[in-house]
This record gives sequence, structure tokens and C-alpha cells, in this order.
Amino acid sequence: MHGVGPSTVLGGRYAVQRRLEQLPRAERWSAHDTTLERDVVIVCFSEQESHADTTLDAARRAAGLDNSRLVRVLDVGRSDGIAFFVEESIPDAQTLAHLLEQGGLPAEEVRRIAGETATGLEAARGRGLHHLRLTPHSVLRAHDGTIKVRGVATTASMTTDEEVDASRAARTDAVGVVAVTYAALTSRWPLPGSVPGLESAPRVVGGVPAPSEIAAGVPGDLDALCRLTLNEDQGPLTPGDFATQIAPWAMTQVQGFAGSRRADDDSTRTIAMPVADLDAAFADPALVDPGFSDAAFAEAAAQVPPPPVPPDEQTTPDLAPVDAPTTEVLAPSGADEPTPTRPIAAGAAQPEAAPGPPAGAVPPGATVDPDQPGAGAAAAAQAAAAASAVGSALGTAGQAAGQAAGAAAQRFGSFARATADKAAERRAQRQAAADRAEQRRISLNQALVEGEEPLDAPLPLLSADRVAPPSRDQTKIVLAIVATFLVVVTVVAAIGASKIGSKSDLGLGGSPTPRGTQTVTAPAVTVPPTGADDSGDTGGGGDPYAILSATGFDPEGDGAERNGEAARTFDGKDNTYWSSEGYASPNLGGLKKGVGLRLDLGNTREVHTVKLVLPNAADVSVLVGEDRDSMDSASQVGASKGKSGEITLTAPAAVKGQYVFIWFTAVTQVADGRFRATVAEVTVS
Repeated sequence: MHGVGPSTVLGGRYAVQRRLEQLPRAERWSAHDTTLERDVVIVCFSEQESHADTTLDAARRAAGLDNSRLVRVLDVGRSDGIAFFVEESIPDAQTLAHLLEQGGLPAEEVRRIAGETATGLEAARGRGLHHLRLTPHSVLRAHDGTIKVRGVATTASMTTDEEVDASRAARTDAVGVVAVTYAALTSRWPLPGSVPGLESAPRVVGGVPAPSEIAAGVPGDLDALCRLTLNEDQGPLTPGDFATQIAPWAMTQVQGFAGSRRADDDSTRTIAMPVADLDAAFADPALVDPGFSDAAFAEAAAQVPPPPVPPDEQTTPDLAPVDAPTTEVLAPSGADEPTPTRPIAAGAAQPEAAPGPPAGAVPPGATVDPDQPGAGAAAAAQAAAAASAVGSALGTAGQAAGQAAGAAAQRFGSFARATADKAAERRAQRQAAADRAEQRRISLNQALVEGEEPLDAPLPLLSADRVAPPSRDQTKIVLAIVATFLVVVTVVAAIGASKIGSKSDLGLGGSPTPRGTQTVTAPAVTVPPTGADDSGDTGGGGDPYAILSATGFDPEGDGAERNGEAARTFDGKDNTYWSSEGYASPNLGGLKKGVGLRLDLGNTREVHTVKLVLPNAADVSVLVGEDRDSMDSASQVGASKGKSGEITLTAPAAVKGQYVFIWFTAVTQVADGRFRATVAEVTVS
């Protein structure tokens, strides 16, 4: 912007430092307030802009907002053709758009941001102000997690001159909060138009996809609100409605990752390998269990007993000559094709017939259960027998291949045996656990008497026929006792009844003892005639009147002014006080003529004197009237200008009324940098 740059001083106090953001029709700069020695943010634009006057007016009205969820407007001014308004500086704050560029947010953090944003906008709506242009760039998160919304009233005034009624404006802000929630969940902007730094949401039939169709871990209520509001023109009518529907949310920043993370599948896969590939597999050191060294393999193989051989098969079978130059060996079960073997020269010996499987071996194609006892030995025996048969069949030409296959089979057998041992150990553990569980099982009868010490036998229960009836003498004694008791009660009752009304103390003796007499004289009481004033006031300013209640009085605003603190003005403590909302200047920011308190005396009183304790200097007047909502018919008790401390205001003549108004027209700056009216104590007499 022409005329604004680093070192420019606006309004005689704001030293411009660096540009933070280029807005469509304005610029946002960081600056330093040389008067109050604090950092601020200043939004400036040319006085020639068509929106200059409306924006400054909107900033003045926004300066009256004092809510922790809204960025405060501190000052408004003009300087050398530049119009500007000043906002509070939030160190290390990041916009929601910037946070989304860095990565997604947890769903509950999105809920918190949306809830805080909606609550701040609802507070502004209560003062008749709206945002109307809410985007993720309008929402800030401070380093401590605090959420603040900037641009209430001012952003809309800089972009349009359109007048919007209150209900439509509230709905617009509610839709804006829903859109910001959608963007925070999906990193996409759902409304028409573009937002810098965010992609536009894809368009589908009926509007935009629900957030759950784009991102994982979206809460159901947020998903439904986004769908109803953005696609079906339903949902909340005001930001407060939205905040109520998504409450409660976390009070502090929620850490974590966006969406839900799927757990990795840690299950291992077992790949079956054909026997023909065993040599290649064991030849690769990377595929061999590092826990089994060559020495370990040899030791494991030595411990495997040889398979038993039937007596009729202990001799070597005769080999017959073969005319075919080549031969094939069938592949193991599950292989697609037979495995070709090395060619055999003509005249080499081949087996006449395959011998039967040795005892304990598993037939070809059968499945070995590793949990069965001896499964490892059986598998080893099968593999070793198969390898030996192959070597014998091939003769001298296949001896080397047979030896290699035998070594591989031994290793395979060691693996199988180790697997079988582990399975047996697991089976033994399961059986032991089952036995212990069975031992712990007891019946209901056992549970009733179970314990280290046996329970004592219960007391014997005598049957009715064994209980002896009372004797005649015992019966007479009981009847005599009951009769005596009844006689005593009857005599006492008769004596008491005969002395009722005889100025007696109902004693059982003779005449009552005279006692000392005291005479009490009450003060005279004057009862006013019917229809007379019941205030009980006779003039002269006696004891202070009791104050029934107190509330903030803001007839030119929202009708309330920090009502929750008003009761502190009559609690009898000077160290507690009521303060008004913060304003940007001593004249209440030019937003209203005055602001103050209304005290209720319960009924009509004659007020002579009002004492105030003011912590800060102010221009204040005190009035008394009968109308609780207006001071037009109220009478003034007195006024004070620019004073603080204890102030006594006395009326020239007693004024009557039920309501006492403490009215401030000019206030001073307090410790937080804002201009506020303050009252510590009020006494009315």
C-alpha cells in the first residue's frame, strides 16, 4: 500500500514493522505501540477506499467486544490518508489454514477448535455483530492452545456493502463454522469460492461428500452436522446452536494424529517349497535359520535314529539294465510337473521295482502333523529314505546328487524335529493348564465350606414339639408386670388431665412454687394508616438501606454489563469490585453515552446519601427512580468528575425511588490497557 512501510508511524504512536498479510482491499502489518510499549497488529487501507468509513465504524463497534475467544480491536484511527484499526497481537499464533498445511488434526482437536470458534461468534451475535466471511484463515491457535477468531464485523465490511438481517447473518456464521469444521477434518473447503492453501472439496450429486467419505476417524455427530448443513440446508441456525450440538469438547489442546491408524498385520506367512528346491534353499545362507550352525545340524542329525528296515528289505535290490537314455522322477505332491533328472548312460543299472516305504515313513502325498508325537523323526526318516533310494537307483552317476539330497533331507529333518519338540512342549503346557483349571473347579457345596479352617457346626435347631411351654407361675408373673404398668400409666394420665387450665406446671406435688416476675417494656410502634407509604422513611438519612440485588445497566448495548460481578458492590469488602467491559477510549469508545449499575432496594425508599468507593477515577452520577429499565424519570442525587476513592453524594432534598442507578460517562484506563468503569462498594441511606 502506498504510504505504508517499515518505520511508518500511524496515529503518532504505532510504528509499522513488517507486512503479515495482503488482504483483498487492505494490508495487515505488525507494529509496536510506542505509547503503551506493546506489540500490536494493524490493518490499514486507503481513506479513498469505498469501504473505509463502514470498516472504521465496524471496528469501533467490534472494539466493544470483550471475549477471550475473539481478537480484540484496540484502536481506530486515520493518519495521512491512511485509515486503520489496531488488533491485539497474539505471539506465535498460527491460523487454522497454516495448521492444515502442516498435516491433519485429531478429530477431538477439530471439535475443540470448532466449539471455541462457535462460542466466540455467539458472544459477538449477542452484541449484534457477525463475521459473515469465516474461513480457516480467520481462526487462530496460540502456542498455549487458545483459540481466537479475528475479523468480526470488519472482514465483511471490507468485502461487501450488502446489508444482512440478523437471522440471516446468524445462519451465515453457523454455516461458516460448519465449513471450517469440514475443512479441519478433510483439508478441503466445501463452500463456493477458493480459500488460499486449501483444495476445494469434490462435488457430488447433492453437494459435497461427507467428511467420513474423505477422511478416517470422523466422529458421527460432526459428520452428520456437515452433511445436513452443507448438502440439505438444515443444521444449526446460529453459532450457539452448533456449539450446543457438539459439546462437550476438551478444555486444552488435544495432541495426536489425524484419523485412525490401521494396525500392521504381524502374522507370518508360511510358503510351501517343493522338495526339488530344497538344495537351492539350503545352499542360500540367508534362508537358513541363523540359530542352526553346521555343527548344530550335524549334532541334530546324529541324534535322529535310523528308520527301522523290515528284514525282507535289508538286502540291496537287484538292478536291471535300462535301454532308455533318460529317466524322470515324479515331483513331490503338489508340484505341477515331474522333475527331470540327470541323463543316465545306456547300460547303467536302474531299480527293477521301487521298494516299499520303511517302517515309520510317511507315504508320498500324505500330510505330516507337526503336533503328533514323533512327527519330526518320521519326516526325517521319510526324507532320508527317499534320498537313499534315489542315490541307489542312480548308481555311480547319481551318487553325488543323492548325497546332496541326503544332506538336505537331514537338515530338513532337524527342522521338523525342532518344530515337533516345540509343538509337544506347547501341548504339554496346555494340558498342564487344563489340569490346574480342573483342579480349581469346585461344586457349590464345596464352595460354601472351602477354606483352610473347617467351619464350626451350626447351632442345633429344635423342633416345635421339643420346646416346653411356659409354666403356670411364669405366666402369672408376666401378667402381673403388664397390669402394674397399665395402672401407673392410667394414674399419671388422670392427674395430668385434672390440672389442665389450673395455672399449674402439671407437677405431681401440691401447689406450684411462685417464681420471680420480670416486666418487659417494648418500644412504641406507630402503624401507618391504610394506603400510606410503606417505606418506613421519615427523612434524615438514617441507617443504610439493604440492597436487594445489583446488575449491570447498559441500555444502549445488550442490556447487561458483567452482571456476574455486580453483587460485589454491596458485599462489604473494598477489595472486591465490579468492572464494566473494556473500551478503547475514555468516552467508552464512542459507542454509547454511558454505562453503569442498577441497584434494587426492594421497595420505594427516600434516598438522601449515596457513598461510592471507586478504585479508578471516573465521571459518575447517581440517580434514583421507579422505572427499572430507564433513567428518564429518575432524579439525580449527585455527580462527581475525575475522582477516585471514597465519594459521598448527598441530594439537596430526599428523592424517592426503588432503583439506584450508578451512571458512568467517562472512565480511565486500567491495568490491562482497556478503559473500564469500576465500583468497589455502594452504600445507600
